[in-house]
Amino acid sequence: MLHHVSPGPHHLLGPLGMDVGRNTGVAFSLISGHSALAFVLAAALTVVVAACVARVLAVLPAIVFGLLLGGAIGNLADRIFRHASGGVVDFLTLPHWATFNVADSAITVGVAGLIVLLVLRRPLFIKGGRS
Repeated sequence: MLHHVSPGPHHLLGPLGMDVGRNTGVAFSLISGHSALAFVLAAALTVVVAACVARVLAVLPAIVFGLLLGGAIGNLADRIFRHASGGVVDFLTLPHWATFNVADSAITVGVAGLIVLLVLRRPLFIKGGRS
């Protein structure tokens, strides 16, 4: 994205567009400008989600936590490998919404899925050790 897309907004499909930017904060640019704090929070949450993945009970919770973990690792890798800015590259746009990336999309779908599973009172984790 950084090397192959010209600066400025581009229309893709329907309301979806593209405009390359960087986010040194977390979701919706919260704590923007504090990239070290954002990195520590992202790393801690990634470890928590990874621990949850190890205890999932069924396919649906595995998909939900897989989306969360994949998105978290994607954004964390972006922060590590683009350390000069300390931020992630965001490039997808929707009207009246913050610019985001594919990892953010995975996290958003994962959180929505987790909410649905909790509302439906579906068991998420195995109890005790695996047999």
